[in-house]
Amino acid sequence: MKPINEKDIATWITKAGKTERIAEFQYPYLDGFYVDIAYASRFQLNQIRQLAAEPYTDRRTRDEKERYNEDKLNLGYAERIVKGWRGLTVGTLDGLIPGSFDQAKAQIEEDSKKKSEAKALSDDDIRDMEVMYSVETTVAILSSSVDFVNWIVDTAGDAKRYSSMAAKKKEEYENLR
Repeated sequence: MKPINEKDIATWITKAGKTERIAEFQYPYLDGFYVDIAYASRFQLNQIRQLAAEPYTDRRTRDEKERYNEDKLNLGYAERIVKGWRGLTVGTLDGLIPGSFDQAKAQIEEDSKKKSEAKALSDDDIRDMEVMYSVETTVAILSSSVDFVNWIVDTAGDAKRYSSMAAKKKEEYENLR
C-alpha cells in the first residue's frame, strides 16, 4: 500500500478543523436539559476570541494590551457553539440562574394585569413553561452563569466526546442492518 502524502494529511486536518460537528449533550447539573453543541476546534475558538478581543492602553505602563469583551465572547459562543436545546423550562432555568423564576413570575403577572386576564397562572404552570432556544436567550444565560459557559466551552473543545459520539452512531447504524 502506498503511503499517504503528508500534504494531503495536512489538508484533511485543516478541513476537519473547520467542519461543523454538532452533538447533543445533557447538561450535568440539570436533569432533562439537553444542549446541541458544535465541536469547536482550536481554530474556531481562536476566531471567536479574535472577534472579542479589544485593544487598550495600560495607564500605568502605557503598553498596548488586549482584553476580551465578555459580551462579544458570549455572542460568539452563542452563535457558533450553542446550536439549540430541549428540556429547558423556567423551573430548570432557576437552577442555572437563581432568581430567574421570581423574575419570570413577576413579568408574567405584570403582563396579565395589562391584558386584564382573569386567570392567573400557578407557580407550577410558570415552572413548566418552556424556554425556547434563541441566540439572544443563549447570550443572556452565558452572561449570567459561569458554570454553564465553562461547561459549554469545555464540552465544545473536547474532541473525545465528539469522536465517541461518531463511533456510537456508526455502531447503532450498523446494528440496524
